[in-house]
This record gives sequence, C-alpha cells and structure tokens, in this order.
Amino acid sequence: MIIKILVFAFCCCIIFMTSANAQNLKNSVGKNQELYDQLAWKDSVLFDAFFKTCDPKKIETILTKDFVFYHDAGYKSETTAQNYADFMKNIKASCEKKLNGTGPSMRREIVKGTLQVFSVHNAEAIQTGVQRFYASHKGQKEIAVEESKFSRTWQKVNGSWKLVRELDFMVNNRPAQAHSEERYQPKKYVPESPDLYRIIAGLDSTFFNTYNTCDMEKMGSLFADELEFYHDRGGLSTSKKETIERTKENICGKVNRILTPGSIEVYPIQGFGAVEMGYHSFRNIAEKSESEPSKFIIIWRLKDGNWQITRVISLH
Repeated sequence: MIIKILVFAFCCCIIFMTSANAQNLKNSVGKNQELYDQLAWKDSVLFDAFFKTCDPKKIETILTKDFVFYHDAGYKSETTAQNYADFMKNIKASCEKKLNGTGPSMRREIVKGTLQVFSVHNAEAIQTGVQRFYASHKGQKEIAVEESKFSRTWQKVNGSWKLVRELDFMVNNRPAQAHSEERYQPKKYVPESPDLYRIIAGLDSTFFNTYNTCDMEKMGSLFADELEFYHDRGGLSTSKKETIERTKENICGKVNRILTPGSIEVYPIQGFGAVEMGYHSFRNIAEKSESEPSKFIIIWRLKDGNWQITRVISLH
C-alpha cells in the first residue's frame, strides 16, 4: 500500500505540473490567436491542395523555393530529406496516379487538440501537431497508414506566410493493424460461479472499506501473514505489519479507493481459493483529484472457512 500511495502522490505531482504547463500554453495561444488561426488556415489549404483538389500550383504558392521536407521513420531508419524540386515532383506523380486511378485516394486529419503555434518573431513561427493519414483504393475500405508528429517552420514573405521546412516524425507506421478487427478481443466476462463472484465482490467491498475508513484491525484480519504485494513500478513488499502501519500513516484520511464499476472478474483456483481482477482509481482527498483507473489482481485464499488476501498485484 505504501508503494501505491507514493506512486499516486508522484502521479498527482506530474498531473499538477502538466496542468500548469497546459495552462501556460493555452495562455500563449490566446495571446497569438490571430497567428494560430492564420497558420491553421494555411494548413487546411495546403492539405486540401495535396489530397482533395490535387493542385500542385496551389501548393507551390505556399512553399518557399528553398523548402525542405524531412521525414523521420523512427529509430531504425535514417531521416530522409527532400528539396523543393524533389518534393513537388513526388506530389505531381501522386496526383497523376490518383487522377488516372492507379494510385490511392489519401486523406489527412489533425488529431484534435494537438495543434500548437509558437511565435519566434514577427516574421517566423513554429507550428506542431499530430496527424493521421488514411488511404483508400477504388472499391476498397479506407485504412489508416500513418500517424506522425509534425513540426513546421513558417516565414512571412511579402506579407504572406510561407512554409520553409517541415519535419515529420513517425509515431506509428502500422496504425491500421493496431486497430484491426483481426486483433484479439476477449469475450464478455461471465462468472463461472455466480456464488463465488458475489462472495469475492463482497470481500473486495469489505476490504477497501477498511482502507477508506482506516479500520486497521479489520484490514489485518483480511491479510494473510505471508502477504506479498507486487507493484509494476515500486517492486515487491512482503511485510504484513509494515503494510498496515504505512497504510495507516500515509493513506488514512488522505486517499480513498474507488472501484471502476463493472470491472471485477473472479476466477476459482481449485483447492485454494480465487483470483480477483479489476480496475480502480484513487482519490486524493485534500487535493480533490483522482488518478486514472489502473488494473489490480488479488489472490484470495480460503482456509478453515476464512478468506484472506495472500497476493496483490497492482499495475500502474
């Protein structure tokens, strides 16, 4: 339990700092709203010309003559670079294939909420975001073919924003497979023994009520003497006494556990007891903040008519 509260406290700190950074960014965008809107519009015009209208001449009006496109395909591949001439040659070839039916139709979208703009000075700005590309051949279903993060340098030339450089860093070159219908999906959980499910679900409620109400005596009766607590980031704890003492010191009145509704699954362990798994989150009472749901596994032993926890696995 002490491992869990330390990890939770660390996560709360990270969430706080991330929220502060997000607020700073929001304020920055607010001060540069006009610039943000101008470059978002330029982005839209550029990709309409790429994929919707296949208009190389329009693209040429947005790029500078010294434009360079860098593409980073990940750790195992070298970054490649295309100058203006090569880039436009590839764009024109893609358009020709699309128009004569030998190439795919492409679509690109920006992941909502990822577009950012940073002003370097009055005539230069950086634009970043996450984008996804989709391809479809005639008569076939559209599939996702790339997810990448882009970083662009824009410069104001004769009063108009022009794209000077772009770097695309590949995040995922097989997004279609990641969301494929062929990916294994477990069947809906149905308790093998409804009676055992009710018993373990009731014990879960009883145990975490002791956690939330600081009933250390009752908690101790539900822990086996040979308790083992595993945490994927914090490691292993094997002291029942220490677990109870530190729970009292660090959890009582400070943190509440919240079970994710409908997440509990229970499976019998022949001749021993049962394994329970599910999702739960933790609420910091003082800060009124709640962690993201995380997975837990509890091994319950039935001995002499009494159920006790022998193992806990907590996954961040």
